[in-house]
Amino acid sequence: MARKGITSADVVQAYVALLKQGRTPGPRNLRLQLGRGSYTTISHHLRRLALQQVAAQAQRATERCRAEEGSRPGEQPPRLGHAESKFTRL
Repeated sequence: MARKGITSADVVQAYVALLKQGRTPGPRNLRLQLGRGSYTTISHHLRRLALQQVAAQAQRATERCRAEEGSRPGEQPPRLGHAESKFTRL
């Protein structure tokens, strides 16, 4: 019988538990907390969760800018200035 794989929800629960314990939530400590899973899979879930968090922050920033500029939902968002120029240089 195959073992159960690590899910994003498992990683999030272990991440929160480590933070509550005052431990660094890196791949090694997450593996110890979970008691199973490969470092590659755990790192994959960490990266995916980090990208989701960045996307959510960008969405909130765009909505804030639109509210400040008075634009409507269908319009182009205002330019992000310095942050946008740094991103396009990568």
